[in-house]
Amino acid sequence: MINLLPNEIFWLVLDHLEYKDIENLQAILCLSKSALLYIQKHYRFHYKINSLLRLFEAITPSERQSKDTKLKFSQQILQHICSQVEILPKLEHRTKFTELLDILQQLIVARILSEDSKAGIEQDYANLCLEIRSSYLHTPAIRILHDPKYRRRSTKHPLAPFLPRDYTHVWRRHCSTPHTHIHTRFALFFGSLFDITSLYLESSLDGSFEECVREALVTGNVEDLLIMCVAADRPVDVDHMCMMVTHAGEQLRHYLETMDTWITTEPTPQQELRMQQNEQHQLIQNAQDSDAQLSSQPPEWLIPDRYKVHPDTILRLKVIDE
Repeated sequence: MINLLPNEIFWLVLDHLEYKDIENLQAILCLSKSALLYIQKHYRFHYKINSLLRLFEAITPSERQSKDTKLKFSQQILQHICSQVEILPKLEHRTKFTELLDILQQLIVARILSEDSKAGIEQDYANLCLEIRSSYLHTPAIRILHDPKYRRRSTKHPLAPFLPRDYTHVWRRHCSTPHTHIHTRFALFFGSLFDITSLYLESSLDGSFEECVREALVTGNVEDLLIMCVAADRPVDVDHMCMMVTHAGEQLRHYLETMDTWITTEPTPQQELRMQQNEQHQLIQNAQDSDAQLSSQPPEWLIPDRYKVHPDTILRLKVIDE
């Protein structure tokens, strides 16, 4: 029945849907044309990027792996972002650039996680993403649109496209679910993003890598961990990896043991304000039911099991690695 609606009414329905849902409607023959027109009008950037990605997937593997091809597609993608950012006031550049970059990263990972993706496409996409990152880092005119103060940017929290930290939520989700071929595909793509294309990124990449190793070890996701290490060209040192988990637990315990001392002796302005607020609400807190407090779940980072590696995980990791 919905296909009988006039376009104007149908578009009102689409206004309440997310992009991925509208894109799925293109698979329905009677709705595909209207859905496509809507996307072209209301999601122009999505449409242009997806068109480029389809072209990238349509060429032969050898063409996709060509340096010239990767450079051409990376420049076209970055140009689409820059052309939309440049027309805005300078104060809006960073916000808009970040928004479009997030969309780009989501569209690419959606292709990798898609059931109908071509075999081996994840590695080609990883290489394309690294080319985009390299072009971004070596083109001041692009970087300044994203971060006017990039020359003074701390290396602890660098800004660049396709940093692994932007995909750690996918990694964590995969670690908590049974292993599938989609997980393997993502692990190959994800591991490749740890390539140190610039010293500017090194500390951030190392931090993200350790975080992902710990997540895989505490959840027992040995298969994806090994694939990620190979793709990232990182050594599989089981004892060192386990020490990462132990060290994180020790850091947490030290933090908890010393937190009261340094907050009391050297509080930051934010901590002083928080302490004042705590004092103001002390009566309310005291009135709370102690049973309710006990029943509340602690944050994940306080759960002891988050800092333990099961012996079975260590054994499986050593056996598979051999």
